[in-house]
Amino acid sequence: MKIDIILNEFSSPDEYTELGKLAESYGARAIWSSSYVSERDPFMSLVPLVMDSSKILLGPLAISPFELHPLKMANALFTLNEMSGGRTTIVVGGGGGLLRGMKMPYERRVTAVRECVEILKEAHPDKLMTYEGELYNIFRYKPAYATSKPPLIYVGASGPQMMRMATRLADGLMMSDVPIARMGEIMKWIKSGLKENGRSLDNFGINNFWAWHVKKDKEESRREARRELVWRGMLEMWWLEPFMDPDECKLVRDNFEAFRTAFYRKSHIIEGVPDEIVDTLVDNLSFAGGYDDLDEIIDKLKQFEAAGLTEIALRVHEDQADAIKLIGERVIPAVS
Repeated sequence: MKIDIILNEFSSPDEYTELGKLAESYGARAIWSSSYVSERDPFMSLVPLVMDSSKILLGPLAISPFELHPLKMANALFTLNEMSGGRTTIVVGGGGGLLRGMKMPYERRVTAVRECVEILKEAHPDKLMTYEGELYNIFRYKPAYATSKPPLIYVGASGPQMMRMATRLADGLMMSDVPIARMGEIMKWIKSGLKENGRSLDNFGINNFWAWHVKKDKEESRREARRELVWRGMLEMWWLEPFMDPDECKLVRDNFEAFRTAFYRKSHIIEGVPDEIVDTLVDNLSFAGGYDDLDEIIDKLKQFEAAGLTEIALRVHEDQADAIKLIGERVIPAVS
């Protein structure tokens, strides 16, 4: 299984360069930049690293066609790909916080992502493309400069409809926070979709966005993991049901705002939710703990691989350089 690194949204282009080169030196597959309301542009943030690296893949995630028209997304992606000599990738998603920041509706998400992926995949330097879709139209598009190895186009997908579409059109998919207990169900969707479209698992990437909080100080690690819990599958029932009983799931959902408040206050205290339930969430929706927990974490990574993941994207938080060094020295050699 390959290891990707997702840097936190506060990273500057200089930090992307420094941290990306560090990840490359350890053999990480990819560096991902995220798209957020008030943070730097995810394409431009990667430019210095593109110019100062040679092997690692680079990509923005998850970019929605509701926030960036597929034609403009294609131009940004193909330009970055040209600069990197064919080392770019992207996750196209249905939208989230950035769309809420623009107060934009995002109905028909599967249709929007499908049309965007079709445009990105059909664009070619040697032929004019006219695309007439339900949501997007492009007239006489021909990126003559896009002669490098094509970028890898992934779909951000955790549900069956988006996955079926991804298995028909994309190079792979990236789930978000999907626990190991859901992987059997997920792989049935993926295998069914690939078979239906005459495709094989051999050339299809299966990735999972996963929070990494492991630190030398175990308690600090778990405090960080607790305050980030609101984003783990947005604590929706489908994510919780495999490892919690119905009453516990209801308690978490009823106190969702307490998790959001903890994040914005940078607090590990989740008001109204017992510590044992919070700990259960941390243990099942993230990697957290001290260095003495690494063997158990590596075992869980191997369980993910055995269940079907070809890659996992570890989202680092504070102390990013330390996290990348730990992943590079202990995790990558153990799972590659």
